[in-house]
Amino acid sequence: MAKEKEIPLKIELISDGEDNEFRIHSNKEIQSILRGIVKSGSLAALYYDDENDFILTKLLDIDEQNVWLDISLREADNRRILPSHKIIFVSSYLQVKVQFVAHHIENTLFRNKEAFCLPMPNSLLYLQRRDYFRLIVPVKKPLICIIPTKPNAPALKNSPTIMDISGGGMALECQENDTEFQPGKIYSACHIHLPNVGILSATILVKNIFIVTMHNGEVKKRAGCKFIHLNGTMAILLQRYLTNLQSENLSHR
Repeated sequence: MAKEKEIPLKIELISDGEDNEFRIHSNKEIQSILRGIVKSGSLAALYYDDENDFILTKLLDIDEQNVWLDISLREADNRRILPSHKIIFVSSYLQVKVQFVAHHIENTLFRNKEAFCLPMPNSLLYLQRRDYFRLIVPVKKPLICIIPTKPNAPALKNSPTIMDISGGGMALECQENDTEFQPGKIYSACHIHLPNVGILSATILVKNIFIVTMHNGEVKKRAGCKFIHLNGTMAILLQRYLTNLQSENLSHR
């Protein structure tokens, strides 16, 4: 099986707009992500001393108030970390970078071993960048994008097929006259049933349109679409589906 791409454990500098897009505030989601990191055993970086230095560590466990991590093997590092007033934690979950800031760190015991303890963060960045490669949706397990006739309308009418999908968007295909896709048009409250994962609810922006003539002469329309402000919960659902799909592809090679 091919090795998954490693996520660089570097501090991510982002704009205010990106902060709003990628920041998760739900305590339940934050704990779910951090528990996922504990379970996966992913490496983490702990930056300190005004972000000028860091140690590599692992998340040991969490509860509703605390986050426990391995200490450094070098005692000199541990002595420098403890007085720090700004600690930046960087790790990954489901191939997506996770980052949060703490302003207090303690040396404590965890299961009779020395460990660091940070307070549970009030928010974290779930940095799913938009340059992720797209995955082809299997023909035997098709995905359908259900688009309401009007924003927030209960009646669902248009259901183009999803040809490929990524963390940033997807390609839709339909009969030529099924859906009046127009570049620049936004469709709200679209729903996609992701097998074994859940229902993805998203707003999409149509980026481009092109017409395709199939071998049998049938004319179809394809639309390249971008997800707009996918919230943290939906981003996690989508990433789970993509991770599952990638694993299935690798297992069939």
